[in-house]
Amino acid sequence: MTRFTVAGCSTLLAFALAACGGETPVQPSETAAPDLARGGTAAEDAVVAGEVIVGLKAGADADAVARAHGLGRGGSGYGKSFEVLKVAPGSERAAAARLRGDARVEFAEPNYLRQPDAIDARLWAFSNPGGRNMSFYNDPNGRTGSLPATYASLADADEDAIEGIAAGGADVVIGSLDTGVDFGHPEFSGRLIAGRDWVSGDNDPSDTRDEGHGTHTTGTMAGSTVGVAGVTGAAPHVKVYVQRVCGPSGCPTTAIVNAIRAAADQPGLVAMNLSLGGNSESTAEKNAIAYAAGKGVLVIASAGNSGSGKVACPACDPNAISVASTTWRDELASYSQKGSGLDISAPGGLCYSNTTEEGCIFSAIVAGYTEGRTYSGPLAGGSYAYMQGTSMAAPQVTGAAAAVASVTGLRGAQLRARLESTADDKGAAGYDTKFGNGRLNVYRALKGGSTGTQ
Repeated sequence: MTRFTVAGCSTLLAFALAACGGETPVQPSETAAPDLARGGTAAEDAVVAGEVIVGLKAGADADAVARAHGLGRGGSGYGKSFEVLKVAPGSERAAAARLRGDARVEFAEPNYLRQPDAIDARLWAFSNPGGRNMSFYNDPNGRTGSLPATYASLADADEDAIEGIAAGGADVVIGSLDTGVDFGHPEFSGRLIAGRDWVSGDNDPSDTRDEGHGTHTTGTMAGSTVGVAGVTGAAPHVKVYVQRVCGPSGCPTTAIVNAIRAAADQPGLVAMNLSLGGNSESTAEKNAIAYAAGKGVLVIASAGNSGSGKVACPACDPNAISVASTTWRDELASYSQKGSGLDISAPGGLCYSNTTEEGCIFSAIVAGYTEGRTYSGPLAGGSYAYMQGTSMAAPQVTGAAAAVASVTGLRGAQLRARLESTADDKGAAGYDTKFGNGRLNVYRALKGGSTGTQ
């Protein structure tokens, strides 16, 4: 594991947005899981006002359908995979229901708004000898020093991303579908491919200082010094195709669907990361994920941060790889969603309190980030921060997919099987709904065996 010294912070800690999905870390004395989802899991997903997504049957005319229902036309989706019809704000669900009764319509649904599911010794997710602990800082109750030993890390509660084990592989591409990426961050020098900003409708998918989520998740999977690809030595062979699908209000289904299809069409792309989610299933998303799977591209998505027993969508789709979050005690994080259809788990962190950080995931952050405490890092000009969430767990799996694909040449279903079958079994023996097929083990996924201690 590459090591560096973290030096100097420039802003105050604020986890609410940085921790993906609005979670607020609990104090060590608290036992209940915090409310982590923006808007809660039981509530219906928010929608884009005045828009309905419609899939038309072969030969159907969008203008004719719109006129028949007294609706306006919006744009067409990537590859004409859907049409957007304009409806009265507030009537999205009712209009979709009426459209589903039209024989020319294959599916109709609101344009749901998903939400982002927010190398030194602190990078415990890659190599963990056990016994590490977190320290209080700036605690309002005046506490200082380390937390009790019950919060200390367990040995090997990590993904065993041994330094350099993926060096010398072939070139591969992975996709970042998020808030964009800081194209000036040194962690990604020369390795980012600018795709589309589907939120703003332009070709500049840059992250912004009041978002930061996409830079952090991309750093976790592909950063030169803080990402899985970097630690394993695969970074020089891993490029990232960046698309912005999330803005201040969330991540519209239209943007997600367009980006999934565009990423699947990108030459050399083996997997894409979606650290976002919501409650409602979307036919447009399911069709896009099936399209990607048909092209041998993995769609890897976060399971969600509400702590509920149901996996969020689009991770809920059987063709997607759903990822739960574990802690440095190799336990399921209290915020992590779980349930039937969960596929795998990976380190996503748990800070335990808003005055500790070391139990969370350390990665790159956009320059000028305003939503939390930041640090300088190993590369000149780079900013870094801690975050927690299934958003941080999913890119561990995506980064591993990149490294394994680069070294082994595996793609599609074979690559997925390799990641899931080599995971460390946790919880009940065999598959279970808390850890899926187990906690990610990068060494075994790459080498097909064990170091004896990993």
